[in-house]
Amino acid sequence: MSIASPQIPAEGLPTASPALHISSADRGAFLAYSLILVYASLKPFAGWRLPDAFTFLSWPRYIIAFDVLINVVAYLPFAAMLATFLDARKRPGWYPAYKVWWHTVLISAFLSLSFELLQSLLPGRISSVLDLLANATGAALGATLVLAAPGKRLLAHYRHWRQTHFFTTTEVDWGLILVVAWIVAQSNPAIPFFEAGHIVEPLTASAAHPYDPLILLPQAIGIMLNVCGFALFVALLMRPGRFVMFNIMLLLASGFALKVVMAALMLKAPQLIDWLAPARVIGVVAGFLLALFFVRVSKRWRILSATLFVFAGGLMAKITSVYGAFNETLRLFNWPHGQLVNFTNITLWLHETWPLFAVLFLAWLFVTHHE
Repeated sequence: MSIASPQIPAEGLPTASPALHISSADRGAFLAYSLILVYASLKPFAGWRLPDAFTFLSWPRYIIAFDVLINVVAYLPFAAMLATFLDARKRPGWYPAYKVWWHTVLISAFLSLSFELLQSLLPGRISSVLDLLANATGAALGATLVLAAPGKRLLAHYRHWRQTHFFTTTEVDWGLILVVAWIVAQSNPAIPFFEAGHIVEPLTASAAHPYDPLILLPQAIGIMLNVCGFALFVALLMRPGRFVMFNIMLLLASGFALKVVMAALMLKAPQLIDWLAPARVIGVVAGFLLALFFVRVSKRWRILSATLFVFAGGLMAKITSVYGAFNETLRLFNWPHGQLVNFTNITLWLHETWPLFAVLFLAWLFVTHHE
């Protein structure tokens, strides 16, 4: 979450934390994450019926450690953001930290209880008091993270880092939310790097040689446009300096490394070689080199260039992408744990809609920027 705040002196962190300013982007991030919780908790949103028996108060016969961990982790960011909002509104001596903590945990637990009761009305969903306890535990950890002294120091360091490297405007806050969404989308290893669609199994892949120009060139051009557009997008958020492109290169490398690690953990072994396809290597390198030129033009031209590259890259990715039935995508995975359908749906939606939101954001910047 990108919490806006007053400027921090260059000599270091302040001894007393200034009052936090909650921007519209912060509220937007909180709303977006809340909607993700709603989706993950109530999917498929169909087939509502009165249950033969309520299972909520019964202890589950089998306890899956991974499911418990996911339920803890899911509510940790929600509670951390909620506690930050409540803490920013407190008045000295009137709303102490322990009340913020209790209110955060109670609100989170009530939300979890509501979802668990609604799950009992959905076929295929199993409500459990264990899930409620896990969600409440995650909420308690999230609230503690931002309200305890170590958490406040960590938040202060983050604010200092954010103000050092990025512009401190609401527009940039929204842009950073889109960058975080891009990073989350990279955690799905079945989505190609800077392409649309999904990777395919060797037996269902095209028999064409990967160096066939009719296959190589369209894919490489689409990836090049997407990489250049993304690099210019991030550069518009950062303060000018000689390390801007180096930091963008690190971000690209981190996204690629995340995808490869998740592929090693979640995909069938033969799919790992797909990340070294010639079109991807050529497209990523060419896109970064192209961005080195366009990052030097004036800001208004950079905004226009980024908009055109993101739009053209997204269009080219759609044209050259490989889509299949959702079940075919799931067969790419070798994942014995649960939550796979929710994970693939959410990350795929983020990946497919990111170019649209990026273009809208850049168009907003272009209209509001008059230099």
